[in-house]
Amino acid sequence: MSVHKYNNFGRTRQLKNIAGSHEAEADVVLVATLNDSADGYSTESQRFLHVLVIDKHNSTNLGVTIYGYAHAFGKWFPLNQLNGSTAAEVTVADSSTAEGSQTANHREMVTFEIAGIDRVAFVGTTADVRVLAACSTF
Repeated sequence: MSVHKYNNFGRTRQLKNIAGSHEAEADVVLVATLNDSADGYSTESQRFLHVLVIDKHNSTNLGVTIYGYAHAFGKWFPLNQLNGSTAAEVTVADSSTAEGSQTANHREMVTFEIAGIDRVAFVGTTADVRVLAACSTF
């Protein structure tokens, strides 16, 4: 008798890295590269997006803006915070130290509700930040 194996996240309590295995880094892209439904990362219909941004030792505060894609619309768009008035963005302060010497205080982690969003992408400057992203149901 065969055993059915699910190929999506299903209902998850533990964070599931959307870029692949644990500790896999998500790509940071330019907004002009978001063209179709194959861009970005699948959310597998999860409810929450958890984003960790790490400074790559640049000289200013840096961030990424979260973009979403809904198959129903067929378009990419900047996500908004829950209050609807500001873009969903994660900004990390300049650490003034090389990434290998940074502590937990030099990173910024934010959780967003993304119910109904099929794909997400991270828009910013790749040379400035590293992004790790995961989804969960709860």
